[in-house]
Amino acid sequence: MAKIRGRIPKESSGGYARIFGNEALGELMSKVHGTSVSAGSELERLITERVETIDDLDAFLRKDIMPDGVLLGKKKEIKKCIELNAQGSEPDFMIFKRREGHQRCHIVELKDGHIFDTKKADSEREALHNFAKRNAGRLPYRVSTHFCAFNQDDPEVIWKGFKQRIDIKEAMTGREFCDLLEINYDEIVEIRKQDAEDNIRYFLEELLCISETESIIEDILLSESHLTEEQIVFKTD
Repeated sequence: MAKIRGRIPKESSGGYARIFGNEALGELMSKVHGTSVSAGSELERLITERVETIDDLDAFLRKDIMPDGVLLGKKKEIKKCIELNAQGSEPDFMIFKRREGHQRCHIVELKDGHIFDTKKADSEREALHNFAKRNAGRLPYRVSTHFCAFNQDDPEVIWKGFKQRIDIKEAMTGREFCDLLEINYDEIVEIRKQDAEDNIRYFLEELLCISETESIIEDILLSESHLTEEQIVFKTD
């Protein structure tokens, strides 16, 4: 999970500030939103750091046989690859794997969440399937398509989250994805969990640095507990 701490809020129309009537709180919420948006990119970084990636996908695809192992083609390399016909709908990853004389190409769309509206689900399915159809004949591999919801461990829940627009066999859990790449799923989850713990602490610290929200929190604690004002001391340094 990406961290809120140290993030610079993006310039905006001030929507969050208007919602809360407080500029400092609006800025904090802008940081939270930016962190949420970047969480998917952070997940991709954690994954690609643990897998051997392909720097020149064109050179790689000119070889009919790959060495035993797992190699990862990222969206950036797929986009600029001449050997492939992406037409602006590049998948997140192409995973090339050879084991025991069998080599396969897994075309994967990676998601941090798993619930999408019908229009989005249809769009995701069409883009990935069309990419596979255009390029399967160009690849000396058995090709399969997958929609991975990294944080979900039940393929049926993923399938339903995609409004049943994908084949349930295409629904891939985060653990299955990491097993395919031969990397440690639990390690990545633990790293993201640590970021989440820091995010909670930072968010609450920042709330207590804003005089208006500190006052409201103090009022809530006084009204819903037996504490006195003297017993409630916030340390924000």
